[in-house]
Amino acid sequence: MNQYNVAIIGGGPGGYVAAIRSAQLSLKTVVIEEVKLGGTCLNIGCIPTKTLVKNAEILYELKHASGRGIKVGKPEIDMPEMMAMKNKVVAQLTGGIQFLLNRNGVTVVKGKAAVVSEHMLAVNGEEITFDNLIIATGSSNFIPPVPGLEEGGILTSTELLDIDHVPERLAIIGGGVIGCEFASIFNELGSKVTIIEMMPNIVPAMDADISAALRTSMTAKGIDVKAGYKVTEVRNSGNGYEVAAQGNTEDTIHADKVLVSVGRKSNLDGVDALGLELERNYIKVNERMETSIKNIYAAGDVTGKIQLAHVASAQGVAAAENIAGGNSAMSYEVIPNCIFTLPEIGSAGMTELKAKETYGEIIVGKFPFSACGKALASGAPEGFVKVIADKRTNKLVGCHIIGQTAAELISEASVVMQSGGKITDIADTIHAHPTISEAVCEAALAALDKPVHTVKL
Repeated sequence: MNQYNVAIIGGGPGGYVAAIRSAQLSLKTVVIEEVKLGGTCLNIGCIPTKTLVKNAEILYELKHASGRGIKVGKPEIDMPEMMAMKNKVVAQLTGGIQFLLNRNGVTVVKGKAAVVSEHMLAVNGEEITFDNLIIATGSSNFIPPVPGLEEGGILTSTELLDIDHVPERLAIIGGGVIGCEFASIFNELGSKVTIIEMMPNIVPAMDADISAALRTSMTAKGIDVKAGYKVTEVRNSGNGYEVAAQGNTEDTIHADKVLVSVGRKSNLDGVDALGLELERNYIKVNERMETSIKNIYAAGDVTGKIQLAHVASAQGVAAAENIAGGNSAMSYEVIPNCIFTLPEIGSAGMTELKAKETYGEIIVGKFPFSACGKALASGAPEGFVKVIADKRTNKLVGCHIIGQTAAELISEASVVMQSGGKITDIADTIHAHPTISEAVCEAALAALDKPVHTVKL
């Protein structure tokens, strides 16, 4: 029997980061991972999709290279080679995690963990005892109860990431983050893509201006966006699939492949014996990541908070530090959210609607990339930066960006918001020229009614 100060179930972004922090705090730590270190994000999520997004970006640049005086022939798509490159990146990163765990003295056990009691779990027929447990079992794809989706051949993101060819027609059920990212990827690869989203807008959690801009951009690129449509049935026609959807009208989308991307569900198998208090079928935790049982903590998607890798890692760190006697508390007010569509999106803080509900009077500034010298020179004039502040105090409460390097730019606003800063902190900071980041400063100036490179509205 092996005894540990901390046992962690799940080696994803929440679990392996919690393990490293626990070891740094001199806690004897073990991680149990059933499949591969890195979890969904590294193996079948964030990282593999980003390698494919980069391929899509290259194809987009080649397609428009002639406008910059560069003549290139028609690119050839080699999907097996693309997938091999993706797998190489994943393998390098999973190996890196194993190296870090080893160097920090963390024991890694491969197998499926089953919790026996509040201080014991079983793996591969052996018992592991622990003082504290962190559950970081993550989430898995949710398949809605739509007739036909239970049939073989329907894809989730997991299967689509291993496809060996480019489907001529791809129907995507769900216009959230994952669905829109895959739409951008396969549109550039040459698929005829249709997005079917039940809500009135795609990426509905985003600021309304961002959602509208993404839809306009996707439509211009040839993606058919059917927002406000509910899928009622999926039929195998023998020559692909027929996706029946009901919106303002009844429609049937013909596709060679169908991707289901409507959300995720918590992975509770193996920990249900604890009888933990649940909330919407996720493990209920407080700001210290404590569950309803004193020595049991949870981190990541299984908590049902914000299902992002960087949130999972922060939760894992908080759990580890609290186990070690610290006083770490999670706050979800300023969480950067990035969507790697073409163009990409970066968002943090409140939407304009939420800010109005919270503060009443607000100020909003927008700056288009079409007026940004570096963006224009780079051939990326699409999109804008939008900042939102409390009118009474000038406190920055939201920032939303769509355009080139939006996922990188959002960090500037995130730092200001996390420190309780004001929109003037950005406006008064000299930004290097020519850079894309100037657009953030220009948006802040516009909110303060002091625009330089745009006119007053």
